[in-house]
Amino acid sequence: MSFDQILYIDSAQKFESLLQKLSSHTVIGLDTEFISEGRYEPELCLVQLSTTEDIFIVDPIVWPDLRRMWELLASPGREIVTVAARQEIKFCAKGAGHAPASVLDVQVAAGLLGYGYPLSHTNLCLRILNAKVNGGESFSDWRKRPLRPVQLEYAADDVRYLLPMREKILARAQKVNRTNWVRGECDRLVKTVICEDERWRISGSARLSRRQLAVLREVWRWRDRQACSLNVPVARVLGDSMLIEVARRSPATVEDLFSIRGLDSRLLRKGEQDVVDAVAKARSIPDADLPSNERRDDPPQVAVLTKLLSVAVSNLAAETDVDAALLATTSDIQAIVRWFLDKSATPCPEVMEGWRGEILQESLIGFLEGKKVVRVGDVRRPNPLVFESYAKE
Repeated sequence: MSFDQILYIDSAQKFESLLQKLSSHTVIGLDTEFISEGRYEPELCLVQLSTTEDIFIVDPIVWPDLRRMWELLASPGREIVTVAARQEIKFCAKGAGHAPASVLDVQVAAGLLGYGYPLSHTNLCLRILNAKVNGGESFSDWRKRPLRPVQLEYAADDVRYLLPMREKILARAQKVNRTNWVRGECDRLVKTVICEDERWRISGSARLSRRQLAVLREVWRWRDRQACSLNVPVARVLGDSMLIEVARRSPATVEDLFSIRGLDSRLLRKGEQDVVDAVAKARSIPDADLPSNERRDDPPQVAVLTKLLSVAVSNLAAETDVDAALLATTSDIQAIVRWFLDKSATPCPEVMEGWRGEILQESLIGFLEGKKVVRVGDVRRPNPLVFESYAKE
């Protein structure tokens, strides 16, 4: 598709035409350009869309009311195709008021089909389609207008190959019987992104008591509201290390608050009483309603078994041609070990469900139960380990 065929949407008439054309398509490629530096939320600067017939570049700076477009993209029966979909999911969910009904993240799908993970858009095009895409505009200031032709070409290339990649990805998934894996993992990604807005258990929170965790949660919420109202990164209001210290000390007065060394932020001083009020709110929570303490005093076998199972997981990933980073993290493996050691007190971890469970369940549980042993097979293979049933003499 040449530059002349890229449809630039910057007026009411063009926007209406866009909606009309998109409405007849059930699969639409999507990418965005945004600026995230120095802001609470990324500023959307460009939306690129593709169908089997057209490429559209929508200018939200010139035409900011995109609600009907997002509603169309998020509607049931329509699939969004994108790469590294996290931010696109957030833009769509915010614009439409709900999560998109269906997303295919080509990056995730590629990781389940042996292409590698995480691959950039450029490398995905090369490995899946053998198509070379020119970069060079990654650090453009997408807020400036008018956009240069080279910027528009770059933006168009981000969606030009999405639908052809989808076609090849799904054909390969069907051939190796992994369509459900791809669909399930993309659905899981959408749910994860939608539910990740309140992640107040930051680094260092495991050392806090339940009461201090309640303080952390309330002050974290204040910080988030403050950063949102000022449109600045949360760290400019109060850094994570200071947030932990406030939770640990739980100051009862403004004087107590500023006795903590380092709390001299101008932005914080505009809301010092709000911070103290947040601490007081946390202090009033009944003991039964306090957040749980996830601190782990694991027995030594957890560390040993986690290391052993990590090796096994890497081998299983190579054996099934799935990227190990998608299959199971170290935290996932720790959760498996903890659950196995005390099933009555720990729920079965999510990693043991779905396509991951298909790969991990038999080998890892058999290994932990002593019913399987592992040995070195062919050292020249990417998966040199072999899991075998253990036969007692």
